[in-house]
Amino acid sequence: MSKPIGVRIDSRQEKTWLRFKEFVEEKYGKKHTVLGNELVKALQLYLDLYERVSNSKKEPETQLVKERAGDIELKPLREISYDLLNTLIACRGYLEHIENEIKDVPDSTKDKIDRLKQSLFKAQKLIQERIDSIK
Repeated sequence: MSKPIGVRIDSRQEKTWLRFKEFVEEKYGKKHTVLGNELVKALQLYLDLYERVSNSKKEPETQLVKERAGDIELKPLREISYDLLNTLIACRGYLEHIENEIKDVPDSTKDKIDRLKQSLFKAQKLIQERIDSIK
């Protein structure tokens, strides 16, 4: 049996509440009977995230909430950072491969490829520094 519960929302947070209600209606095609369930799921997620962060003494920014197949999981930022790092390294490798395969490349194209490789290297360095800072 459900129980009505009332809360007050500051006018500054009203936009968030309206977005949440719209999300529920888009997901289910209705709000009646499902809004409360979705609100409880959101609160459980928030409490689980807070508990994990508090227990591991990590800052909230070191966790990322990700939705997968309808279930919500917490994925450590370090793991995501490694995925991103591997993607950047692969992109640099593809660029080098393309550069080696193409003959008679105009100088302007070579310059663009070099700038792109430099940008990827800088991004790789930043991600590596972030991984090193997350303990």
